Amino acid sequence: MAIYAPGRRDRHNRPLRSRGRAVVAMLSLTAMVDMFTVVAVFLLQNYKTTGETIQLDEAVPLPKAHAVKELRPATVVIISKEKVMLDKAVVTSFDQVKEQADWHISALESALQAKFKELADKRSGLAGQIKNAVDPSGSPTNDPADDHRVTVQADKTIDFLSVKKVMMTLTEAGASEINFAVIKEEE
Repeated sequence: MAIYAPGRRDRHNRPLRSRGRAVVAMLSLTAMVDMFTVVAVFLLQNYKTTGETIQLDEAVPLPKAHAVKELRPATVVIISKEKVMLDKAVVTSFDQVKEQADWHISALESALQAKFKELADKRSGLAGQIKNAVDPSGSPTNDPADDHRVTVQADKTIDFLSVKKVMMTLTEAGASEINFAVIKEEE
């Protein structure tokens, strides 16, 4: 059986000739582009809230804890047996931190203050303005103190005095909140 174009037909199944114009259907791409834009923004926002908070360094075995809370994105300070790093960049060696009598680690403080300044500039730049225009609700993610949040990943075999020196330096550099990355211990 043959397939025919729809429309009115005579008794011999031939299309009737109409005197009017043929209807031309045009596809409007504007609505489809708007829809895909909304879907893309939704997926980006959804990914942002469900993404990985921090990457764990395999060379740093973390301590275990029963009481844990979910970490929010922050600047990461890693204390291993060999070095002290700020966001995967080596700041100083661990031996220098351990041997110094002063509680203040100047290399870490200057690197952390530079990072805080970079984050503040990013917040006030074009990307920050766009983010505030999209989400002007004043939610906790828009708090400028979030730029000064620090997460510490310390090797579980590191002595407490060295960790305390790093924490003192973080406080002096202007960290608003200091959290420790731990592994949740199953009960």
